[in-house]
Amino acid sequence: MVKLEFNVIDLVELQLIENTISARLSEIEEVRNSKELSSASEEFKRASKNFEEINDEYTALESKRKKLEDTVEMQNGKIKANENKLFSGTITSAKELESYQEEVKILKQKNSELEDQILEIMIEMEEKFDKVKQAQVGKNKAEANVNRIRNEVNEKIEVLKNIIEGLKKRVNNLTSKIPSEYLKKYKELKNKKGGIAVVVLKDNFCSVCNMQIPAIAAEEIEDINKIYRCPLCGRMAVIYRDEIDAIKKELES
Repeated sequence: MVKLEFNVIDLVELQLIENTISARLSEIEEVRNSKELSSASEEFKRASKNFEEINDEYTALESKRKKLEDTVEMQNGKIKANENKLFSGTITSAKELESYQEEVKILKQKNSELEDQILEIMIEMEEKFDKVKQAQVGKNKAEANVNRIRNEVNEKIEVLKNIIEGLKKRVNNLTSKIPSEYLKKYKELKNKKGGIAVVVLKDNFCSVCNMQIPAIAAEEIEDINKIYRCPLCGRMAVIYRDEIDAIKKELES
């Protein structure tokens, strides 16, 4: 039994506040690792990948169409040049005339085939474009959803961080009231006893052990303004009073 010159409730409150800080930090991790956010992020990745794949297919078709159109344009240029040559009156050889005519015929045939290919590609592009638009809508929807959830998560984390900052200020205020030797003992027990240095004895039951303390030890525990040692777990022990429940209720709100 130790005679004290400070309010033992301050020590209990310190323990309760630090417990609450730990709980809030764990809550931050839970919020940060939200299953809803993880699921939404995965859905956004799938939607983005789907859009990219379909858009790449559309872009490839567009590139193919452009190349074919360039080829047609180039061959039309050759056709025009050959036709100008044919009608220029400068060709005197029948063999040369036949050669130019044959080349024009072949070029026109190739262009006809290429234009058929271009038409088929344009039809395919039209169908693909509808799919691109649908994929874009799906991606935008998934992105909006993940951003909404992420914003909610960030807001919750910010609220929890503000709560923790307020609790830390209360810790600093309490530690300024508690003598250094008791703080030292408190920290030592916290490190040894899984973060719990102070227990509350109510009806001779330890709040951590959840066991009734021996009758002989209980006979010596009677002053609510003193710190005892729990004979079961060895932690600093304080007798229960209504103030403790009030502090718990306030921290839980």
